[in-house]
Order: sequence, then C-alpha cells, then structure tokens
Amino acid sequence: MKTRMNLRSQAGVTLIEATIMLAVAAVLAAAVAPATSRTIDRTRLSRAQTDALAISTAIHNLLSEHTAFSPFTITGLTGGTTVGMLVGDGDIPEAGTGGSASWRDVVNVAASPAVDFLERHLVRNAPGGTGAYATASAWRGAYLNGPVDPDPWGNRYAVNVLYLRTLTTNDVIVLSAGPDEAVNTAFTVNGITPGGDDIHAVVRRDLGKTVPQ
Repeated sequence: MKTRMNLRSQAGVTLIEATIMLAVAAVLAAAVAPATSRTIDRTRLSRAQTDALAISTAIHNLLSEHTAFSPFTITGLTGGTTVGMLVGDGDIPEAGTGGSASWRDVVNVAASPAVDFLERHLVRNAPGGTGAYATASAWRGAYLNGPVDPDPWGNRYAVNVLYLRTLTTNDVIVLSAGPDEAVNTAFTVNGITPGGDDIHAVVRRDLGKTVPQ
C-alpha cells in the first residue's frame, strides 16, 4: 500500500483531480470578475472627475492672473480670433441623445470661433500653435502638467470657453463623454445638469459675467 501511494505521487495529478481543480479555479474567477470590473469602473470614473476638476482649476488660475491680455484667442491678443472650445488629446466622442454636435468640432484655429488645444493655453504659451500671451503681464504657466491626456475611455476632454467671453448667461464646463463615449449634454447650457453618464466640472455658472478685458 505504501509503495502504491509513492508510485501514485510520482505519477502526478490524475485527470479527475486536474478537472476538479480547473472547475474550482473557474468558479473562483467568475466570482471575482464582477468585483474587479466594478473596481475598474470606479477607478475610471474617479480619474475622469479628477482630471475635469484639474482642468477647471487651471482655467481659473489663468484667469486670476489675467491683467493685460485677452484670454482664449488664437493670437493671445485682444481682437484675435475667439476660441469657442478648448479640447484635450483623444478621439472625438459621438453626439448622443440631448447632446450637441458643437462638442464634436474638429480642431480648426482658422474658424471663428476656433477650436484649439487645452495644452496650447494651459501647458505651454502657444495659443493657436504660433501665438503667445504676454508673459510680462500675466501668463505664468504652466497651469497644468502636460500633455492633456484623453479621458479613461480614450476620448478628449472639452471646454466651451466661448461663454467666458460673451454676455450670454451660459455655463462653462469641462466635459467628458463618460463610459458610453457619447456626449449627452448640450453645448449651450443655462443651469447645467449633465446628460446621460457625462462627467463635468464647472468653470463658471451662468452669472452673465465676462472675463477681464
């Protein structure tokens, strides 16, 4: 009997034992997977909220140092082409239910209002790619550590900065399209409630105020 046990030990695990072990492993994996998925989802949501708040804070910091230039123009100078939207890196999200196609505009600094990169205004002093704010009077960046990466789902963050420079009472927000990768929030918003699973941070509520000029 003793000899047979030693021989069986040397022969290794039987097919039945291996099958049982694999079945147990599969059950354990199935039990753990939902919890892991929920953890990943929460981590992504938390990162998107943190990123949006950081971008909002950077814009506030730039505006608080504003003294002699006109923020969010292509040239950095008063009278330059107004920037309507600032965006980060990443894919352009789809326009979902209740969303506006304005959030999907491609970067075009020749348009009016233009679409430009957040990095050019908040990370390095290069609005429009070739312009510059007057550093002697106010631009004291970088206001963000660059580059401005995509949101956790690979899409770009966007800010409707157009309404920082108009008398209209529209909210200015930093927006992520969220897990469904479709923008469900209107571009022109008065009293924002983000649509769908969009994630946002408020830059300015609809107080009818303009940036300093």
